Amino acid sequence: MTATTLADVPTREQLALEDTWDLTTIYSSEDAWQAEFEAIGDLLRSAVAFRGRLGESAEVARQGLEAVFAVYLAVSRLAVYASLRRDEDTTNTEATARYERAVAASIQAGEALAFLQPEILTLPAETLRGLIADPALATYRHILEDLERRRAHVRSQEVEEVLAQFSDVTRSPSEAFGALDNADLSYGTVKDESDQEVTLTKARYGRFMESRNRDVRRNSHEAMSKAYLDHGYTLASLHGSSVRKDVVAARIRGYDSARQEALFDDNIEEAVYDGLLEAVQASRPVIERYLALRKRALGVDELRRYDLRVPLAPEPARHYDYREAVDIVLDGVGALGERYTSDLRRGFDSRWVDVHETKGKRSGAYSWGVYGAPPVMLMNWNGTLSDVFTLAHEAGHAMHTYYANAAQPFHNAGYPIFLAEIASTVNEVLLTWRLLETEAADDPVARFGLLNRFADGFDGTITSQAMYADFEHRTHATVEAGQPLTLDLLNDLFGTAVETYSPGVVVDENVRIGWARVPHFYRAFYVYQYATGLSAAINIATAVRDEGDAARERYLGMLAAGGSDYPMTLLREAGVDLSSPEPIRVAFREFDRVITEMEALERAGVLEGA
Repeated sequence: MTATTLADVPTREQLALEDTWDLTTIYSSEDAWQAEFEAIGDLLRSAVAFRGRLGESAEVARQGLEAVFAVYLAVSRLAVYASLRRDEDTTNTEATARYERAVAASIQAGEALAFLQPEILTLPAETLRGLIADPALATYRHILEDLERRRAHVRSQEVEEVLAQFSDVTRSPSEAFGALDNADLSYGTVKDESDQEVTLTKARYGRFMESRNRDVRRNSHEAMSKAYLDHGYTLASLHGSSVRKDVVAARIRGYDSARQEALFDDNIEEAVYDGLLEAVQASRPVIERYLALRKRALGVDELRRYDLRVPLAPEPARHYDYREAVDIVLDGVGALGERYTSDLRRGFDSRWVDVHETKGKRSGAYSWGVYGAPPVMLMNWNGTLSDVFTLAHEAGHAMHTYYANAAQPFHNAGYPIFLAEIASTVNEVLLTWRLLETEAADDPVARFGLLNRFADGFDGTITSQAMYADFEHRTHATVEAGQPLTLDLLNDLFGTAVETYSPGVVVDENVRIGWARVPHFYRAFYVYQYATGLSAAINIATAVRDEGDAARERYLGMLAAGGSDYPMTLLREAGVDLSSPEPIRVAFREFDRVITEMEALERAGVLEGA
């Protein structure tokens, strides 16, 4: 396919209606949005009227919670709709202004309703237990029980007010890193595959890491790394400040560690985190086989970090029409049953997807939803196999939202990050297996390509994110032990992590500075959830394939549960217990099976001439 020029990009008015999402399910018109925006003040006044009264009785508490969540639902609807409309055309000033007004309304609501949690937590323990047990508040039981669980880590009202004021200041390391990383850093120029000098950007870097030309990969990697090496002391200062902020915040609230505080929010035991790292490290033999296969396939004497993402076999030069892809995705997730596939097809037919790139449209892909309306998905369709997998991925998110919203009240429908990536990656795993059975059944090169896609995704999601999680744990433990995070120490810690999780890959100064490029480190102890999410997804997909109806219903029950209970509880009910390392081992057994078949195809000469 030739590159799309600006002149080739259509406007939204040029698209067929069925290729655009239907946002009238949220608001029938802009006037309807404006009417709800203007009604926010009355909703807020109704909710704030319950301030200081929540402990009077269960009935008063119920009315107060209903009023508060009515505000949250309204501002959510306003903000999501405004954001979706802005993403249709980021140059539309009217849409941008609407979005800014929605954000202002959200901030206003957040400030006005900030009394809720502190007021409930300052109730006498006996009073709160009585509210939790009262049938009138049954629908809010999980929320109230979770607040009670947090009581030991809530300080006095005066201290809480001071901490709230300081929350604005503690954003500084993250914001400074973002400004440096996204605006100030320059990566120079490199030569592309056509030997043309081009300015290196992050987007181009991602593409160049998949180039078959090793010089392009190496030069891009060195140019990108140099920018961070040149600012190493500044980046080390920012990173260290962020870690110290996490450690101090945990101590103020009485946690044993910053990691404990981060995992406490979703009621995750630290053993889950440790079990992930231990299970990945114990799988070193198959990781070494994967990397050795990559080294042989690329024909290199030594494997470098810039060799880890280039596909080992070219994907078929095939263009997928969007509606053809819809059928492929529906067939791919067929193991989830008739109800799931028919509901998803109805969603595709009901304009859940904004399909094509248009002038001014936001890039990338996502799924988003508003309670009370169907979810929607943003795509920028190019017709590649990657687009087919992205559609399956976003459809998984959409169906999670669809089933949770249908089964739960608003305050229990939203699901946590710990569960969010499971539904999307279950679809990707099932699609991979189905394509191996169908389109790639008699095509060894295509088969190797699909296996390669899975293996690279596994390594990038489970192995690499576990490596990042290990690094995060060690940096925070260093500060908690009273030691400073110097530039040299950060480089040493990251270099050791790469040696542990990517055995045999050359570690040089360009690799050791890799920690400085990861924005997720400014939201500490977040990335491990990518690894647990894919591991859980592989376990669920395996159970659905091998057990059939029982496993499928457990999984659909998890989707419908939304955020009505703690994620570990919901996942355990779906058949995956991450308090044990066994789910990680199951995932690595699938990885081993994939690598074994790739090795067999390699021996059969599939890669010759590829």
